[in-house]
Amino acid sequence: MSAKSAEERLNVLENLVQKQESYIGTLEKKLTHLEDIEVIKRLQKAYAFYVEHMMRDEIIDCFADSPDVVLNWLEGQWLGKEGVKRYFGYAGNPANPPGFSHQVMPTGGIITVEPDGKTAEGRWYGFGGIFFSEGGEVNRGTLTSGIYEVGYIKESGIWKMLSIRWIIPYVVRIDGICEGPEIRSRRILKGDVGGSVPLPEPNIPVDKNDLRYVSGYIFPFHYKHPVTGKETSEAVRNARLKPLKIE
Repeated sequence: MSAKSAEERLNVLENLVQKQESYIGTLEKKLTHLEDIEVIKRLQKAYAFYVEHMMRDEIIDCFADSPDVVLNWLEGQWLGKEGVKRYFGYAGNPANPPGFSHQVMPTGGIITVEPDGKTAEGRWYGFGGIFFSEGGEVNRGTLTSGIYEVGYIKESGIWKMLSIRWIIPYVVRIDGICEGPEIRSRRILKGDVGGSVPLPEPNIPVDKNDLRYVSGYIFPFHYKHPVTGKETSEAVRNARLKPLKIE
């Protein structure tokens, strides 16, 4: 075999090795991406199980230490991990009766991990209810239907929750009364959030022009259309709505 033919074969082999290395690198990235999505799904579902019984310590541990942490609830915004502690400190108060249950089941999750693999966003349906039982009988409760837009961040290699934005279009009381967002918002914006324990003061008070209180509002999507790659039209639809006037 001539030196030239040996060199040619060596070049072919080197090219094949480079292609294989590139292919393996691509597969590793895809695998990491899929693993990240599964870990985030597990985190979100675990959080929901902890919220069911307001397990305060476990809930708080789901959140990042980042100063960008925020709970953007209907009643206002709680900032940082200290804000999360204040909010769930009330909710996880030992005064809650043993029969208390707050089931909000996350379904239909769509997770978008950013290309750098450090942050992600998710959109979930949250359907469930809040119930109080005494003596084996449910005496108070509501059913809720809403949407979560949740931000996630990887801290020291571990995925944690960074932010939650929450909308509750409808609430149905156990006695059969259905509250739409306008009815519910009138109570919330007047300080009547329900329950026997008052909410802690939010860092940012509720915005009375927040369209989450209006029927027909489409909670903005964090992702583009998966087929066309275009922005979706919720902003156009929402522009036709008017903020609710609170007397």
